[in-house]
Amino acid sequence: MKTLKLVVLASIAIIAISCEDDDPIRVLDIDLQATAINFSIEKETDFAGTATITGIVTNIGSENFVSATNQQRILLYERPFGSSSAGSLIGEVNFTSLNAGEQLTVSYTRNWNSSSPDEGEFPPNYVLQITYDPDIAIDGNENNDDKNSANNSLTESGTAINDLF
Repeated sequence: MKTLKLVVLASIAIIAISCEDDDPIRVLDIDLQATAINFSIEKETDFAGTATITGIVTNIGSENFVSATNQQRILLYERPFGSSSAGSLIGEVNFTSLNAGEQLTVSYTRNWNSSSPDEGEFPPNYVLQITYDPDIAIDGNENNDDKNSANNSLTESGTAINDLF
C-alpha cells in the first residue's frame, strides 16, 4: 500500500512538473483618453459672441473598446474660476463602443462676453472626464477595461476663448 501511495504521489509530481506554464495573461491595449478641449467663437461684436466648447475623447489603444449600455460616459463640466468643485455638468455622452483610433465628442454652446468679469477677467475652467461604472473592471468583459485611467480627465481654462476675439 505504501508503494502504491508513493507511485501515485510521484506520478502527480511528474505530471505537475512536466505541465507547460499557463498562458500569460494578455492585457488588451484599450486606452480611452480625454484628448482635447477645443474652443470656437462666432463673434457678434468685438467682445461678445457665441462660444462652443468641444471635448474630444480618443481611443489611443490598438484595440476596440466594447461595453454595455450605461457603463461609461463622457462628461463636460464648467467650473467657476478658482473653484475646486466639479462645477456644473454642461454636456454628457453615453456610449457603448469606441474603435481604436476613433474619437467621440461632447459639445456645449453658450453666450460669451470677453469684456465682462465672469468671462473676460475670471473665465471658467472646462473639465472633460471619462467615467466608468464602479464595477466595470470586474464585469467579465475585458473589452471594456481601460488600461490607463490617468489620462481620463482634462482641464482647460476659458481664457483661450478670450484669445479668439
